[in-house]
Parts: sequence; structure tokens; C-alpha cells
Amino acid sequence: MHISFDDAEIASSTKAQRLERSGMDSQIFVPLDDVHPGILEASDTKRTDAGPGEAHFYTIKTLTANGADEAWYYPYAEGDYAPIRDMLTFGGNRISVRVSQV
Repeated sequence: MHISFDDAEIASSTKAQRLERSGMDSQIFVPLDDVHPGILEASDTKRTDAGPGEAHFYTIKTLTANGADEAWYYPYAEGDYAPIRDMLTFGGNRISVRVSQV
């Protein structure tokens, strides 16, 4: 998986996980180690989502753009959601995901 923000790649992973939930768009999660260094700034924003639980947010900061709270993870995900614990997902209209063959 290749994840771009504002047309610049910010993550590339062969360990991505896809989360499918009824009535919601699928989400791609990648390990923090697969996100390019230096582009995430911790945010004070948190929210609770049914299923995976409490989400903690990051702001994406690149040379060309900032995306407040457009990256997040679930540090306490359990049960069916345990595989995405501590993995990052991204949202917003400047995020794009591309799948390539390895």
C-alpha cells in the first residue's frame, strides 16, 4: 500500500491491514514504522468510535501542506479490532491510497 497526502507519498507498507465495517468506508491501517519520519505531530484530539474504541490523532505536516487530525490510531483496540491496535489510518480529501504488486 502507498498512502499519499496532497499528492506526496507519506507511507508505504507491505504490512497494511484493511478494516471493513458495515455501513462505513473501508480503512487502511499501516504500522507507524512504515510512515515517513518527521511528518506526524501529536494532537490533543481524541474520540471514541464504536468497535475499535478510543482514537488518538496526529496532524500531518509536510513541506507543502498541513492536515490537522488527518491521521489516527487506536491504542486500546481489542477483540476483532486487535490487529489494528497502534496502527495508523488516514482520512480527509487530500489522502489517497494506491495498491501495488510486491
